[in-house]
Amino acid sequence: MTTPNFPLQDQLRGFSRALFSTWLYHRRFNILFDAGEGVATGLLNRVFGIRRVFLSHGHADHIAGLVNLINIRNLGAGDQTASLQIYFPRDNKLIEFITDYLTRTQKDLSFKLEWIPLEEDEKILLDDQKSKVFMRTFKTRHSQRQLSLGYNIIEQRRRLKPQFVGLSQREINEVIWSKGKDEVAEEFEKIIFSYGGDSRPIDPQKIAESLFLCHECTYLNIEDDERNFQQHSYLAEVLETAKAARVENLLLFHTSLRYNLEELRQGIEDGMARINPGCRVLVLHGDSILDTASPHSWKKRIQRERAREKALGEPSE
Repeated sequence: MTTPNFPLQDQLRGFSRALFSTWLYHRRFNILFDAGEGVATGLLNRVFGIRRVFLSHGHADHIAGLVNLINIRNLGAGDQTASLQIYFPRDNKLIEFITDYLTRTQKDLSFKLEWIPLEEDEKILLDDQKSKVFMRTFKTRHSQRQLSLGYNIIEQRRRLKPQFVGLSQREINEVIWSKGKDEVAEEFEKIIFSYGGDSRPIDPQKIAESLFLCHECTYLNIEDDERNFQQHSYLAEVLETAKAARVENLLLFHTSLRYNLEELRQGIEDGMARINPGCRVLVLHGDSILDTASPHSWKKRIQRERAREKALGEPSE
């Protein structure tokens, strides 16, 4: 059963098109995942709300927006003193190049900037969530030469122990009165948000039962990867991954510019009919989040694309 409206435009803002730019801002946790070109322009004064940036890898379309992001945070009309932590895969040379550039050119920052390297399976406490919510990294398959990482936001929760499931509330209360709450309840970790960056299909065990999975979907079909780079995912395997992981919501992003919106909608609709992933499926198309269960959202986006095409006198994306 999918969780309604979790999280959509009220919590997520982003942009993604394969090769050009990808970034995703989760407002509830003040976290930016990746920082592609245009992130500061897209968020405007919301950049001052960002407290942590988690980079999946060092390709330009995922880090090129860092320079302007930091510059705006330093000079713009917002809270210029709030610290910023940027987490990245350890020993990633491309990210090290940009950290060196920013260190050389941004010497007098008004806020504390930290660059924090990460390995796979690291735990990062989110202090503003009172230690009940934390981030955990997982390794993804993208570039053979550099470490790339995905991220799970995990919440510490409590539930009835299996032996008490099905008992009446009165029976449970009797155990609590005699032996205490810890006798009937146990703590467990619930993945509430997953972001994979660019990658081949994520291991379902690493994202098991995630409430909201953000998974790249560059191609609709395997044969569309003409250069056979094998660094990205195609639709069928992403839907199979979501199904195997039993996620509740799936956000597809990093779609190729080769598909117009009609082709994308039809391809996803056909794929869902064949595979039945058992979850809600959404698409981050440019800066819009489109819900496959809401034809109206697609219709509005298509109309906007056609209007732009007519105004510019050239094909829309």
